[in-house]
Amino acid sequence: MKSSEPSSAQLHPLRAIGRTRLLFVLMVTVVAVMLSLWVPSLVGDAVDSLTAGTLSGKKLWDTIWMLSAVVLAGTISSKIMRLLPMRIAPLISHNLRKQILEHLLHLDDAQMEKKRVGDLMTRINSDVPAISDMVALGGHSLLRALFSLGFAFTVMFRESRELAFVMLVLLPVLIMIGFLLLNGIRERYSDMQKQFSTISNFCQESFLGIRVIKGMGIEPQREARFHTLNQHYINLNLRVARIEIPAWPFMHFGFVFGSVLLLWIGGRLVIRDEITLGTLVEFQQYLMVLQWPTLSLSWTISLLMRGRASQARILEILRETPTLSDPELTEANSPSRGTNIVFDEVSLTLDGRTILNDIDLTIPEGSSIGITGPSGSGKSMLCHLLLRRFDPTQGRVLFGGLDLRNLPRREIQTRMRLAPQEPLLFSTTLADNLRFGDPDADDSRIRWALEVADLGDEVSEWPKGILTEIGERGITLSGGQRQRCGIARAILGNPEILLLDDCLAAVDTRTESHILQQLEPVMRNRTSIVVSHRFSALRGCDRILVLQDGRITEDGTPDALLSADGYFAELAERQRLQAQLEAMNS
Repeated sequence: MKSSEPSSAQLHPLRAIGRTRLLFVLMVTVVAVMLSLWVPSLVGDAVDSLTAGTLSGKKLWDTIWMLSAVVLAGTISSKIMRLLPMRIAPLISHNLRKQILEHLLHLDDAQMEKKRVGDLMTRINSDVPAISDMVALGGHSLLRALFSLGFAFTVMFRESRELAFVMLVLLPVLIMIGFLLLNGIRERYSDMQKQFSTISNFCQESFLGIRVIKGMGIEPQREARFHTLNQHYINLNLRVARIEIPAWPFMHFGFVFGSVLLLWIGGRLVIRDEITLGTLVEFQQYLMVLQWPTLSLSWTISLLMRGRASQARILEILRETPTLSDPELTEANSPSRGTNIVFDEVSLTLDGRTILNDIDLTIPEGSSIGITGPSGSGKSMLCHLLLRRFDPTQGRVLFGGLDLRNLPRREIQTRMRLAPQEPLLFSTTLADNLRFGDPDADDSRIRWALEVADLGDEVSEWPKGILTEIGERGITLSGGQRQRCGIARAILGNPEILLLDDCLAAVDTRTESHILQQLEPVMRNRTSIVVSHRFSALRGCDRILVLQDGRITEDGTPDALLSADGYFAELAERQRLQAQLEAMNS
């Protein structure tokens, strides 16, 4: 039995680049660095020739043309070198987002329900670019700096050991000081990202609950809370800036000081004829050329600190493994004994609370079962166990004679479909939303499903019909319309097991009656489970179960339970009296 985890708890950003592209980046970087380091040598030789009086007019023009050609070639290669990381960074971000999304889609429902959407969006939209910048920009900057410093010191020690030692002492000191200044960025940046996640979650909840906020008149309180969260985020940004910003002018001062030190020591060597003037000019040029690679190391350290903090936040997600196994489909675990459903001494405990307790239940193939009971009694959880969104704490659920734990989850999802009380609709057309039930459904079949859900006439009056955009989470639809969309989507998949989880709660009794009539031929010859608080939705079922405190307290045909004077009979009588009262008032 294999795990459903799609990837190990590692990030693989370099996979998106490829070896060929990496080798090309390496080659272009080496060429650009060597051309930039060739310029000081040409300038130094020219100065020595001028001071020695050996530079003729023709040789001067040859030197100028050579210098111009090297500078032009260096500029072109440097431009290509700088463009490559900018092209690579989006590829890395794409690869990381894909890896994260695949991992999240394989986590269990219980794991995903504990995550905040705003926090996940922050990690994908903010932390992923920080990692890609660390690898593409930071990695390339580090590579360029190492090549520049390595090649430069090789040449400088050959020209003058004394001046090379000055550079060897100066540059590492500047790098170390920059590192010490930027060392506190990682923890501060992590705090800043966490606060940004908090703001994202606040905004998401506010946008989704805008009607409640306006209806209760609490806009000022939400605005004040938003201001507080933003101010804290600004303060955390300033904490990072207080480290980053002073590092740059300090590093610039260090190079100015280095230039003066080089002039002082080198000038004394020139006076003593230990080096030529051209060599001193050459070293001054090397200091200018190495200024950016050295400064970039501090910038690279900053990127590494930010990237490492973001990497830790992404790894928190990737290290979370699915708790439910997902075996492959084989002949051995393919249901072959019909679609009988058996709950065998099933108990379920979540977060220390017992939801279901010792459920023994057999649902024959092709039967319709109604489930009712007080709120919180575990009715919906029976459907969730069937869909294997959870595994029983004790006991087992059998489908076609096989334990659901031994069935691939995709097989379960294909053969069972749920119409929930609160269906989730996406910000696209109505037709696209329904095709989640059957991607291959044509328009005529979609209209049939809408007719069964008693939504066909209403949709036909919309200007764009089934191509109407219904907004995020179906915001343009009423609660009853959303529920009927959920019913249409469920039956469109032509499942063997149809689960109706209180999916008529938001429609009026007349519409409910019409939908039940339309559903009757659909439910015939297939196993159906109807969860409802309404007697009218349950009376057509072959068998009724009453759940109370996670236990089955009543089990029988509708007629038998009506004469038993229990919960179901009381429910039917109460709703009958309520209907009579409404009829009298009308």
